[in-house]
Amino acid sequence: MTASLTHNGRAPYHLTLPRSVAQAGTFFFLLFLFMWPFQGALFLADNLFGIQGFKPFNLLSAVVLAYLVFDTAPLYATDKIERTSIRIFLLYFATLGIALIRSVPNAPLLHSRFPGIPGDYVDFILSACIVPTFYTLSFLFILRRMCSFQELEKITTVICLSILLLSIAFVAVVLMNPSVLLSGHAGGMTDSDRDEMAQLCITYFGSHYNVIGSMFISTVPLLLYRALTRGALWIAPLCLSLLAVLLLESRTTLVAVVASCSLFLILRRRFDILVFGAGAAGIASLVWSGPTVEALLSIGFGSGSDVVSADALLTGRVDYIWRPLLEEWTSNIGLFLFGAGRYGIGTSQLWSTGTLLEKTVAHNAFIGFFLDCGVILTGVALMFLMAGTVTAWRVGRRLNSGLYWALFASMFGCGISMVTGRDILPTIENMYVFPVIAMMINLARLRYLASQAAPRQ
Repeated sequence: MTASLTHNGRAPYHLTLPRSVAQAGTFFFLLFLFMWPFQGALFLADNLFGIQGFKPFNLLSAVVLAYLVFDTAPLYATDKIERTSIRIFLLYFATLGIALIRSVPNAPLLHSRFPGIPGDYVDFILSACIVPTFYTLSFLFILRRMCSFQELEKITTVICLSILLLSIAFVAVVLMNPSVLLSGHAGGMTDSDRDEMAQLCITYFGSHYNVIGSMFISTVPLLLYRALTRGALWIAPLCLSLLAVLLLESRTTLVAVVASCSLFLILRRRFDILVFGAGAAGIASLVWSGPTVEALLSIGFGSGSDVVSADALLTGRVDYIWRPLLEEWTSNIGLFLFGAGRYGIGTSQLWSTGTLLEKTVAHNAFIGFFLDCGVILTGVALMFLMAGTVTAWRVGRRLNSGLYWALFASMFGCGISMVTGRDILPTIENMYVFPVIAMMINLARLRYLASQAAPRQ
C-alpha cells in the first residue's frame, strides 16, 4: 500500500505544469486543511481591504480550487472505484445545488430569523453557496492528487497537528475563563446554562461549541491511531484533545468520541488499552464530576420523576422541534415531497408561535435533510448511507489497516452525532467528512489496483 495509484499503467491525468507548481499546490492544500479549525478566529474572520468575501480562508480555498482545476482534470477517472466515487459526488453536489437555488428567494426571511445569514441575495449566494462548496474541495483534491499511502499519512499528520493546536488553544481559553466550568452545574446543564460556553467559543474561535465538538468527533480517532502507531510522541496530543472534549461540556461530543475510540480499539484488538481507558475514565469521574458527566448521568429524567422520557432524554427536541416540524411538513404535499430548500427550518410557519423552539438547525441530520429536500431525496440519501456503510465495513475487513479503521471510527462517531445535530449537506460541522471519505476510498483503491496489477497464476 505504498505505491501511487495507477490503472493499466496510466497515471492520473493532469496537465504538465512545473513540479514546483505541483508542490506548491500540495502545500496550499495542506495549509487549507490546517486552517479549518481556526477559519472563524478573530485574526482570520475579517474581510481584507473591506471587500465582501475576501477572507484569508476563502482566498486560500480559491487558490486550492484554481490548482485543482488547472493542474488536474478533477472529474477524469482512472479506475472503476474513482469513477463511481466521482459520480456519487456529482449527485451529492447536484442535490446541494438544487437545495441552495431554491433557498435564494428566502434570503430576506432567513435573515430576519437567522441574523448570521445575509439578507442581500448576492451576499447570501456567496456565504450559503460558495463557502460550503469549498469544504467539498478536499474530497476531489485527495481523490485526484493525494493517492499514495505516504501522502495519506501526511494528511493525517496535518489534521492531527491542527487539532493539537486547537486543543491547546481551547484548554488555555477555558483555564483563563474558569467560570464556564461552573455554569453547567445549575439546572441540569440546559441550553441556557451553556450560553456562557457558547459565547466563549464564538468570541475566541468564531464557532459554536457544537461545531468545535464536531471537529473533535471527526479527528480524535486519528490521534488515537497515531498514539498507537507512533508511540509516546502522540500520547500527549491525544490526552490534550480528550481533556478539551471533557471541558467542552457537549454531551453528544463526549458520547461520540468515547464510542468511536472504543470501536477503533476493538477493531484493532487492543482490549488492554480499552480496559485501561475505561478504568481511568471511571476514576476521573469519581475524582472530578464535571457538568458534562453529571448531565450524562441524570439526562432523560424529568424534574422530580424517575420515569425516563424521550423528550427529556433529547432535551426538548422531540416535543418542541421534531414533532411540530414533521407535522407541518407532512401536512403539505409540496413540502413533504420536495422540502423547502436549504435552511428549510427557517421557513416554518410555526416560527415565533411558541410551539417551535427558535433554532437555526433541526438538531437531527436526517430530519434537517428532509426539511430541506423532501422525502424522495431523503429516501435516496438513506439508501446511499446504508450501502456505503456496509461497503466500508467489508472493505475494512479485507484491508485490516490501522489508518482505515481509524477513519472508519471517525465516520462512526459522526454517524452517532447526526442523531442530535450535524447535517448531511456540507457545513463547517461536517467538513472533515469529505477528506476522511476520500482517504478511505484511496486506501481501498490501493488494494484494488495492486490486485489488478498482480500477475495471474
